[in-house]
Amino acid sequence: MDDIQIRPARQDDLEILWDFLAIAAYEPDAAAARALPVVAAHLAGWKRSQDFGFIAERDGVPIGATWARQFSPDEAPPFYVDERTPELSIGVKDGVRGLGIGERLLRELIAEAGRREVGLCLNVRDTNPALRLYERMGFEIVEGSAVRNRVGGLSIGMVLRG
Repeated sequence: MDDIQIRPARQDDLEILWDFLAIAAYEPDAAAARALPVVAAHLAGWKRSQDFGFIAERDGVPIGATWARQFSPDEAPPFYVDERTPELSIGVKDGVRGLGIGERLLRELIAEAGRREVGLCLNVRDTNPALRLYERMGFEIVEGSAVRNRVGGLSIGMVLRG
């Protein structure tokens, strides 16, 4: 783990972030993620003034990323809390899952949210093993937030208050 660096996501990291959005959304590649408006909304117009995030790299190669986007109710996101609770997205490459990279990325994102005095929320499939990580990190399931997702499964909203 010492060879993994976490750095802030920049404006010019958009293509990298698309790859990790595809992972987060269970899409085969960035092109597929871009083609789905409900997924693409998480990066369209990156980097808006309230967007922030981090990229994990090993030997200069991106292996994970997380970022937060503040949606407005007008954008009709699948899960919306309020104007002070951006939604996070996170993806870690298959070959390095289970090594604590997701947790390190989340810790950085949570710390930045704290500096910005905002909360965080997320929308997760109820079958996603990362659900346990989110609970360990302090996210709580929002009662009544369960909805059918675009593939017919169940997704739930979780929130971490700032």
